[in-house]
Amino acid sequence: MDCHDASDKKQEIIAKTWSYLLRTGLANASVGDLCREEKLSQSSLYYWFENKNDIWISAGRYGLALVVDELFRFTFDHIDRVEEFFDTLLSEVDRFKDALRVAVQITVSPVFGSQMREKNMEFNGIYERYAQEIMTAFGCSCLQAKVFIYSTLAFVVDYAIWDDSEITQMLLDNMYNRIVGVLRLDLPFKGL
Repeated sequence: MDCHDASDKKQEIIAKTWSYLLRTGLANASVGDLCREEKLSQSSLYYWFENKNDIWISAGRYGLALVVDELFRFTFDHIDRVEEFFDTLLSEVDRFKDALRVAVQITVSPVFGSQMREKNMEFNGIYERYAQEIMTAFGCSCLQAKVFIYSTLAFVVDYAIWDDSEITQMLLDNMYNRIVGVLRLDLPFKGL
């Protein structure tokens, strides 16, 4: 098996594990059930992963990366329609609520949390790249782009966990108004 095939096989297992976690949730997950439901052998699982923690963390990181990529794609699809972005973001997040909840479960877990947070540090590089694109699109500073990214992510996670669209939309509207004011974009203010 060459390196490309090996990488593909491991990614296939991670994708199946993520699908399993979405169905069961972390609290109900077991390696035995994963193997039965996804038709995997435990020996092949432990060939690719160090231990059970590595299995769940790899799947959680994979799932979180999928969600982050989709949300940033949505953001850049709306880069010249900022008001529409803020008005429709929560509808887009609704598609990923379960995935975000599972990723948060893994991230805050007393068993897996510190390892998951450590592995997720590489997302900072991804956010840096997106910050550069936002700076170019809006002509804003790096700090302003990062505030936009991290605030939006915080609002999205909060919404996924608490499911309070009214409060989250109020926070998004406030951020929209601040962006309009700070960047002096030629956009209408939203009523609060």
